[in-house]
Amino acid sequence: MNAVATGRYYARELGRRLAQYADKRRNGYRHFGSLERAAETILEARAAGGFRAGGHFRGVWPRDLCFAARGLVAAGYEDETGDVAAWLLEQVSNVFYTDFHGEYNAATPAEGVDTFPALVILLAETGRLEERADAVADLASRHREKFVDGAFVDGNGSSWWDSAAHPREAYNTAMLLAATERLEKAGVETTFTGESAAIRDELCARLWNGTHFDERRGSSTLACDANVVALYFGLLSDERAGTVVDALERLETPRGVRMRERPFSPTDVHPFFLFHRDYHYHVWPWNSLLYAIGLDRYGYRERARRESRRLDCLLRPYGNFLEVCTLSGDPYVKRGYASAGQFTVAAALWTERRTVHGIEASPSARLEE
Repeated sequence: MNAVATGRYYARELGRRLAQYADKRRNGYRHFGSLERAAETILEARAAGGFRAGGHFRGVWPRDLCFAARGLVAAGYEDETGDVAAWLLEQVSNVFYTDFHGEYNAATPAEGVDTFPALVILLAETGRLEERADAVADLASRHREKFVDGAFVDGNGSSWWDSAAHPREAYNTAMLLAATERLEKAGVETTFTGESAAIRDELCARLWNGTHFDERRGSSTLACDANVVALYFGLLSDERAGTVVDALERLETPRGVRMRERPFSPTDVHPFFLFHRDYHYHVWPWNSLLYAIGLDRYGYRERARRESRRLDCLLRPYGNFLEVCTLSGDPYVKRGYASAGQFTVAAALWTERRTVHGIEASPSARLEE
């Protein structure tokens, strides 16, 4: 990875974030009307513009897009999403980028440990996996060399939270497991095909603590990224999923589920993120949507509807899909950082929740002040 290119990326990123912060402090967020209208408008605009992440994130993030894929397909954008997935695959060679801009790409702050799994999931959800089998197989070999110890992803790199200084081992391994299951289902031969059982066994052996997955070895913090991905993709047995669901209830708030039970410490984040290292402690709407869909997948229908109700109540006053909100229900706008608006993955997951899973907000649920 080119250090100069990375430095330039952070210079651009700092400028974008400060401009976003100033704009949102001055003007707030655009209100699209109902959430139905907001989702339709945002996804239509993103489909026409290459599916950039939203707000000040002007590139395409495979991580976000793979979670958005089902909602985008349900909204009628299967071809557009598949075309972007194929384009992303062509951009990766020796460096696993995380943020794709066309004129330049970036690994932020290290190579993307979840880029390969995200691309596999994207291609599978849009029916493009088999036709890209050779390129996927080549990428799988490079991913294994860079990030994987046997059947466990222990390599450091950018992942769910590019701010984190330590590897997000549970999330990273769950993502590889989800990708491997899709490779096996499609009959695409790679270095991982046929190893889903081994990957699952390693994930459980190294990180299962009896009630949920630790986010990484040596950390006892309860974190959504270590658990909600496995629920969303249906990677767990019913019994194990039940204990995870019970554990994650500790993170539920009247505004939605928190990302983790405590903020990052100064040593847990890269220096660039020190001033807003607490923002992962708050409510991320797209994470709440993953949680609601995962709850529904395992039969917790009423809890899924309750989480949906909380999230809809949170977002409805803004008529927009925000990246992150505080526990009091306000957009996260502080310490030089402002939540992105018109966030693609949140709008897409909201669409998936309603159209694919049929989860409507429970009328019996209410915000508890």
